[in-house]
Amino acid sequence: MLVAQHGVFDAVEIPFTASTWSQETSPFGTYDILDTAYGLGTYIAVGGSGSLASSPDGETWTIRTSSFATSSIQCVAFVNGIFLAGGSSGKIAYSADGTTWSQRTSPFGASTVLGITYSTALSLYIAVGGDGKLATSTNTTSWTLRTSSFGTSFIYDVIDAGSFLIAVGDSGKLATSSNGTAWTQRTSSFGTDRIYTVAKGGGLYMAGGDAGKLATSTDGTTWTQQVSSFSSTSIRDIAYLNDAYLSCGAAGKIATSLNGVNWTQRTSSFGTTNINGLALTPAKAVAVGDIGKIAVSVG
Repeated sequence: MLVAQHGVFDAVEIPFTASTWSQETSPFGTYDILDTAYGLGTYIAVGGSGSLASSPDGETWTIRTSSFATSSIQCVAFVNGIFLAGGSSGKIAYSADGTTWSQRTSPFGASTVLGITYSTALSLYIAVGGDGKLATSTNTTSWTLRTSSFGTSFIYDVIDAGSFLIAVGDSGKLATSSNGTAWTQRTSSFGTDRIYTVAKGGGLYMAGGDAGKLATSTDGTTWTQQVSSFSSTSIRDIAYLNDAYLSCGAAGKIATSLNGVNWTQRTSSFGTTNINGLALTPAKAVAVGDIGKIAVSVG
């Protein structure tokens, strides 16, 4: 959201606080929606039994053929100008427009793909998932398994942190890599609690997980726990845009922050239904969750 600054006529960004949410009509029925992403003017939502839908505004949704058949789709990302989705049975799919999807050959076998990112500095795609598996690709077509340093612990998310990568997962594990091939475990401050999500923005790296834990870092190596406002409920996703942070999780909780440290709970419109993913644009936020729920905030 932008306004003109009086006197100097410069465009000044106003933090998007996402304080009010409204439920939208969802085409997912009772299937859980597990993730959402935005790119090319299109929102994508994915979930149970291979369900995938697209929307131009987050409000009107159209079911698409996902190429996952009945395999659950766990994650979707808009990276390097394309969409990638991953899910059960090790499946990875590609789309240039969010409408037409094709499966890629995946090295994950029966292990679920849970997170995907792209490193601009390395020109490298990275996928993570079940059983500690992590793979890289230069073209989304051919993938190579790497040693993740997670052992057999599930890896739930991975991000491009600029000059390095961060991956998070079970048992409080958090690892960084400068090349996508060699990974080093860091002390996450989560103890043995699962870490579901990691994000960056506003000069901070941020991770969230079970027991309402949320940690911040300025370098990706040293992490400090913050008071999240989630109490003991898990944090499933964190997003950042225009100097504002959003987090969502179990029991229908959504929180906002302007500094990543002080958090305010919002009325999400999900009731006590788990919220699994967030997608942000400068003027709108979309949240998705269990039993097919989708909500939008415009301020």
